Amino acid sequence: MPKTHILLVDDEVDFAEILTIRLQMRGYEVSTVHNGEDALKKAKERPDIILLDVMMPKMSGYEVCRRLRQDSITRNIPIMMLTAKKMTQDKVEGLQIGADDYLTKSADMEELFARIEALLRRKELAEGANDEKANLVSELRKIIEDQAVDIVFQPIYRLEPRKLIGHEVLTRISPASPLKNPDMLFKCALRYGMLVDLEMVCRRKALAVIGDAINSQLFFFNTSPYIVESEKFREILTLYRHPEQVVLEMTERAEIKDFTSFYETLRSFRQRGFKMAIDDVGSGYSSLDAIAELEPNFVKIDIGLVRDVDTNPKKQNLVKAIIVLCKGSTLVSVGEGIETEGELNTLIELGVEAGQGYLFGRPSAEIKRE
Repeated sequence: MPKTHILLVDDEVDFAEILTIRLQMRGYEVSTVHNGEDALKKAKERPDIILLDVMMPKMSGYEVCRRLRQDSITRNIPIMMLTAKKMTQDKVEGLQIGADDYLTKSADMEELFARIEALLRRKELAEGANDEKANLVSELRKIIEDQAVDIVFQPIYRLEPRKLIGHEVLTRISPASPLKNPDMLFKCALRYGMLVDLEMVCRRKALAVIGDAINSQLFFFNTSPYIVESEKFREILTLYRHPEQVVLEMTERAEIKDFTSFYETLRSFRQRGFKMAIDDVGSGYSSLDAIAELEPNFVKIDIGLVRDVDTNPKKQNLVKAIIVLCKGSTLVSVGEGIETEGELNTLIELGVEAGQGYLFGRPSAEIKRE
């Protein structure tokens, strides 16, 4: 039976040499490279597993991982991030970019060996599903290459008095596509390292449709926290000629516990004129921390709280708590997914300032103007 072949990628030569010896003593065949470019070349040999450092010169482990997931030759190779970076956000970013596991260098060697074996088992089990996975990746790549996305806009109104203040920008795909569900589309792009490329396509298309309309109203763009520090995302931001009319809407469902570098980056965007919103507030995770640290311009109340709020006292109390926080910090509250007059009237009574939902208008290719 052939030995398991491990590709070790680490710019710390001494650490790599010691780890190579330990792995070889366990019976693994090991190839070692010390930078991202060599890793991409060596990975073409299809090792069984890649152990990948994050902090390397010229090309980070995150970028190496992203490129490996885009390449048809290497996209199915299990990748374990093995790094000194141990903050929660570092782990989340590595896993969301496409790594299969994440372990700090301070971990016990026995844990490393156990995780390697677990990855091998999962690889064997997954091979039966490779065709379906390959089809999704192929479809995603085709969507990006053909720019096969449609942009629609859902209006957002100030509630009292009723006045259009902007639109949320949304993406739609052909109903015939296996990725027709937008959530699935973006999750798939995130998993296989193509999220930034997809975002670039969507935002270029959106701006082409918006044109000069952006001068007269706000446009809310959903923005994943996992890409805000990417160089390509900074390139995306240069597309906006009027950043003061753009609201970067951070989804609150993405759990972020290490705020420091993340919010420093967002503050630099704010200095350039971009506005900020926190999406899905009330759905879980760290809403209050996010609001306190980011100091957004808008807080969007999750549709789960809005639905049937007129008949549910518990939801009313939760919305009240959010409104108290917003008014104490001069934040604009936006109720999402309003569908009935009862929900609308209750939200107005509770003090919600703005809203969107089917009651006001479904997403449309046309931009409303008042």
